[in-house]
Amino acid sequence: MALKEPAARQKPAGGFTFVSGTLLLSAWAAYRRGDLRLVDLRVWFACLELTARRCGAINGRLPKYRIEEVHRLIGGVGGEHVRRSLGRIETAGLLSWSESAIVFPRSEAVAVGSDTMLLLDLVPNHRRIVPVPRRIIRLIAGGARRVVVATILGHLLRCLYYRAGSCLPEGTCKSSWIADVFGVNIRNVKAARKHLVQLGWLIPVVTRQTVLNRFGQRIRVNLDWSRNDIRPQGKRSPLHVVSTTKSPPPYKDKELSSRMYMNQKPENGPSGVSTEQNRAGKPTMRHVVMADLLDPERMMALHRHAAESGLISQSVCDRLRFFAAAEHAKAIGTRNPCGLFAFLVRKKLWHFITQDDEDEATRILKRSSRTPSESRRPSENVESGLKSPEVSGLSRLEIRAIVAASLASADERLPALKA
Repeated sequence: MALKEPAARQKPAGGFTFVSGTLLLSAWAAYRRGDLRLVDLRVWFACLELTARRCGAINGRLPKYRIEEVHRLIGGVGGEHVRRSLGRIETAGLLSWSESAIVFPRSEAVAVGSDTMLLLDLVPNHRRIVPVPRRIIRLIAGGARRVVVATILGHLLRCLYYRAGSCLPEGTCKSSWIADVFGVNIRNVKAARKHLVQLGWLIPVVTRQTVLNRFGQRIRVNLDWSRNDIRPQGKRSPLHVVSTTKSPPPYKDKELSSRMYMNQKPENGPSGVSTEQNRAGKPTMRHVVMADLLDPERMMALHRHAAESGLISQSVCDRLRFFAAAEHAKAIGTRNPCGLFAFLVRKKLWHFITQDDEDEATRILKRSSRTPSESRRPSENVESGLKSPEVSGLSRLEIRAIVAASLASADERLPALKA
């Protein structure tokens, strides 16, 4: 049975920018040999976003690039550190920075060393142009870990193509291939891929075992991906408690001892509630769970508890920072997002929050502030306010008559007030 080709799209949501595969691999090679640091790599991707923002400028109008704009994209690094990073990137020959222009070298003009040539030989189609989505560029610039950046670049090279004016978002990619090309651990690559699947950027496709063995998992890049597509983590099986004070049962004896099941935890607690439901109980800063970060109502309850504990204030600014820290932890935290969120709040490390984190937090706060009572008609709000003990025994028609009489008396008093 032949696999269906994915639906081609002219561009992904949020736009994209063209980057040659040679330039992407050259930037990673400069990082591997020590010419660039991880923060320099993030600054380089932030510069890609800056040029993409100004691609639609009117002809004849000169753009202006500022260090502060790079700082808002990467977060956690001051302006002086950004200037030093730009200096190291220019020395590596990966861009030319000025306030009026950011110029990236062409593929044939990139300085290629022996280590870079070995890296390029592992990627046969490295000369092609890759349509890199701008939203994933901002995710990399916002503080993605080293192995996450390598996993993203590997899937961009193997699973995202631009042909006949459209983006083709599907391909096969092996975790072992990413580990060999980018020099990272294969177990960490698998964990990073799982993280990107939970973010919603990667969508695994059912793959035949023969294709899986030869080419790897078939992956589809989500062209409609945004920061609010984060999926809840799957339910884990309960851990078995093994006794360390007793000898194991004999493996040759078919009749095993019944004592091996004495120290195992039951699936449900004493009240009949499962362990997962117990973990997602009342939101508290003493034990933050993933359900708190995914639910706006639980986040509001968590914010109230943090304010009562003295960790933050009740101001609008601190509430925005609180929600933005949660968005940063969900997108960047691959090992322990809840612990990262609690650490940012307790230490007040607001400078690690990026502009994308604040924008997503603002959208969540706006959606959560729209209650159903605000969307009702004014007459319904007045009628609901009349449901007091004095008028609770009246019919709906009598309540409407009272409302009409009060409005008429208000209209009669209005000319007197104007006089």
